[in-house]
Amino acid sequence: MDVGLQQLRCFLTLAEEQHFTRAAERLGIPQPTLSRTIRRLEDHVGCRLLDRTTRHPRLTPDGERLRAELQVLLPRLEAALRPVPQEEPLSLGYTWGFPRRRGRDAIDLVERRHHVLVQPVRRDERLAGVHTGAVDAALLWGPVEDPRLHTVEIAREERVAAVSVRSTLATRSRVGWRDLGRRCLVLNTVSGTLAPGDWPADARPEIGAEAANLDEYLHAVAARRGVGVLPKSVATQHPDPDVLYLPLTGAPPAVLHYVHPRTNPHPHAENLSKALRDAERPVLQSA
Repeated sequence: MDVGLQQLRCFLTLAEEQHFTRAAERLGIPQPTLSRTIRRLEDHVGCRLLDRTTRHPRLTPDGERLRAELQVLLPRLEAALRPVPQEEPLSLGYTWGFPRRRGRDAIDLVERRHHVLVQPVRRDERLAGVHTGAVDAALLWGPVEDPRLHTVEIAREERVAAVSVRSTLATRSRVGWRDLGRRCLVLNTVSGTLAPGDWPADARPEIGAEAANLDEYLHAVAARRGVGVLPKSVATQHPDPDVLYLPLTGAPPAVLHYVHPRTNPHPHAENLSKALRDAERPVLQSA
């Protein structure tokens, strides 16, 4: 049996009006078309739905039963088939080191479950634009100390040292945190999370070069202007033929935070926060 929604709408409208002409006018179709539609519906269900022996059509007992069912079911069916209205997209800022698997899994979950578009946006500034309203939320490495922002720790992971393949450190299997203090450091001055002050007072590196983003950072490391330090997952996502990533012992863990404004956050900001924490394929490791 192949019954369409339009046939059901036509029947329910005729049942309410009990007049072919008025029902056809409500539906915006010719009266003969309505008559044919009702007859096809009766053929499909295998019984008479209307008593046509009177001046105005009246419902048969089978017609009354169908009307009672459709008055409940048809509005629910139409609502289920109606396109879900799209909400304003949620823009998710990041500066560098977007956690691809965790981030993409969380975005996919929120988009499927809540029908909202999540748009990752790279912005080379410390807070990725979330503090100015340029984005709705952000994923940030390192501490976030802004009272206007709600901050949630998403994960911690170990760091690695980034050294030039021509560096004397390239022959080592690993390097220690204090060892880097004897080297020059490449410093990300825009969105970096480390500075010489993060090393012990008696083992603080000098600044060998400055960079404004991750690309410049790796170029400086490759040119032997200094060593770098990155979260392990970030290093994995950015292979470079001229840069070697070495395990780094004794280093403080890298901490990934999710932040959004405390005042008037995006309606789905908390949904994304939960999805990030509950991502099924976490790439980040405990330090």
